[in-house]
Amino acid sequence: MKNNQDINLAYFGFQNKINQSGGVNTHDSQLLPRKDGSLDFNLKCSLNFGKEFQQLLKTDTWYIYLTVLSEEADLKGQIYLDQVYGPIPKEIGSISFGAGFDVHVDGKLIIQNSIRSLLFELSITNKTDEDDDFDSAIKDSCFFQTVIPIWSNK
Repeated sequence: MKNNQDINLAYFGFQNKINQSGGVNTHDSQLLPRKDGSLDFNLKCSLNFGKEFQQLLKTDTWYIYLTVLSEEADLKGQIYLDQVYGPIPKEIGSISFGAGFDVHVDGKLIIQNSIRSLLFELSITNKTDEDDDFDSAIKDSCFFQTVIPIWSNK
């Protein structure tokens, strides 16, 4: 399924875990590193599925993947930082689906490579990491990308 136009992002937001301890339930606009430089946050999204994709859900198991890559950094290329996924229930019974991801990025990677922002990609595919064409399936089925800065007080 290459860049399916039948899947639309209705909502995308995140909250740093250090902001959750105070009971604040607002979403953040920048990633806030912990003292060791690591990033821990919850990302939530909501998707709307058209009729074509609703039919595909009935016949196969599909997964949503969140891939996190370095973006602005002292590197010649990007580095893979995290990937989180989950199945999309077949019996959702509606045209919408909400997903939440707990994301952790090691502070050593951020500091050593002077990473200043992260690239987030959302993909939906029926492939898993056990399939030979998994990497190309994730790349081809990406339907959303955004860059979020890492806060710095320097």
